[in-house]
Amino acid sequence: MKRFGFIITILTLLLSLEAAAQRYNDFAGIPFGASRETVIEEVMKLGYEPYGGEGDRVVIPVFMFGELPVQVDFLFNKNDKFYSFEIRTGRVERARLNKSFEAVAYMSEQFTLKYGKSSGNPAIDETSLLKENILNLYQQWFSVKVLNIYTALVQKDNRYFAVGSVTHRTLATEKNSSRNRKTEKTVSNQPVF
Repeated sequence: MKRFGFIITILTLLLSLEAAAQRYNDFAGIPFGASRETVIEEVMKLGYEPYGGEGDRVVIPVFMFGELPVQVDFLFNKNDKFYSFEIRTGRVERARLNKSFEAVAYMSEQFTLKYGKSSGNPAIDETSLLKENILNLYQQWFSVKVLNIYTALVQKDNRYFAVGSVTHRTLATEKNSSRNRKTEKTVSNQPVF
């Protein structure tokens, strides 16, 4: 009887860990590892019209991230699997820099709700000297080992915008599947006519 109770306890623990792990592995219900076609279908089910079906990105030009209107870019690896998403606000001039800080703080709050506590307090504030054309990291999350997660501000051409990014490490570095390599080799060895 004790053995049966122990097995049930272990199974319950494993199921709860699996459920907790699954909550990190998606964007609005679209799981990492999904194909490009699946991502496009799911985005359309959400009521958005994506563009950029070719190349490494599918983009939702205006997505309501809670109260914040943002652009969402879904990135795909060499095997055409969804491995990362980036959230960006619109660009504002220096006089409205405080709006970018409000946006990055709001993004950080939303990431905290999903991924847990960040690694520390914000690294920059409105008095910080922002470097141009690079990510000025605001906060990072190290609690989810399989994901790289951060929020940042970017200064480009005297305009500012907030960025949030989540990247699945394993999928980001995934090698081409052998099926794709065989297809490429077969095609290259055959005549073109």
